[in-house]
Amino acid sequence: MNSLNKLQMPKLDTGTAEIGMAPLVDVVFLLLIFFMVTTVFPENEGLVIDKPGSENTTKVANENIVIKIDKQGTLYFRNKQVVLDDIKRLLIDEIQLHPQAAVIIHADKQSTTETLIKVIDAAKSGGATKVGVATDDIRNH
Repeated sequence: MNSLNKLQMPKLDTGTAEIGMAPLVDVVFLLLIFFMVTTVFPENEGLVIDKPGSENTTKVANENIVIKIDKQGTLYFRNKQVVLDDIKRLLIDEIQLHPQAAVIIHADKQSTTETLIKVIDAAKSGGATKVGVATDDIRNH
């Protein structure tokens, strides 16, 4: 038995194991790139509106009916100040005289959208079949 005592087991190294940081950083970047490439972001499909753009302006005939809205929301018909309730009545008379005439609204850019929509509704109620909003042509500026 004496010979067994002489045979000793090697001592295990009790030091701490270290993980190399370079491979870990590589794996993290690969995962980041993978998720960036494969992620699909949903597109918000809103209402498509063909706004009267300044690039697409067209000249209109002089026989058109013009309603103006200033920045305070005051309405003008034939360069006379009117209230919203008068627009429908005035347009009924004008459209009977000129059935092919379009209603062109010159709205100041600082006027509210609410006022513009109310004028468009009044024009439609007055019998207008063609209603447009005038814009400035920015191509010449």
